[in-house]
Amino acid sequence: MPNDIERNASAQRRTSKLLAAMGIFVALGIIAYIILTLLVNRSVPANPDTHYTGTNGVSVYYDSSIWKVCQMTEDSTLGTVLELATADSADGEDYEAVLLQRGTADSYADFIDASEKDLKQAYGVIKPRKVNLTVDGAEVEAVRCDIQAYYAVLATITYPSGDVVYVSGLTKLASINDIVNLVESVTLS
Repeated sequence: MPNDIERNASAQRRTSKLLAAMGIFVALGIIAYIILTLLVNRSVPANPDTHYTGTNGVSVYYDSSIWKVCQMTEDSTLGTVLELATADSADGEDYEAVLLQRGTADSYADFIDASEKDLKQAYGVIKPRKVNLTVDGAEVEAVRCDIQAYYAVLATITYPSGDVVYVSGLTKLASINDIVNLVESVTLS
């Protein structure tokens, strides 16, 4: 029969093992959080093979195997926009669309806030999160809004000239990398 000293030593070993296991669990959680943060806020390298300049002066480099539709179109809210989409119809599970409108800082009082309010009114609960986007020669403000099984990407790309490109993107995918890559390729002509 174990004495008190042996029981205490055994209890200390169990406690040490439990604390070590908890430490490993917490460390794995922190590593997973860091990886997910990097995936959300950084895109994978794009493979653009096509360049297009819309009549609104917005130019993009894009991967034509992803973006099957690239055209100027009329949007009921934004007016004349450059539209890129992964298909002609939103029926597919992997459908993504991005609308790029050119304007000035006066075009909208606050594009991102107003768009978030519209999304909230249409879908109920949304969870906006900042997205780190970089566009050469421009200042970018961007958010990703989680909407049920969708992601909306809203951004303003402001150039020193005063021109602003307003971005509205929507994807059913768990990844927004295609949209991030596309937005980061935007230039003005």
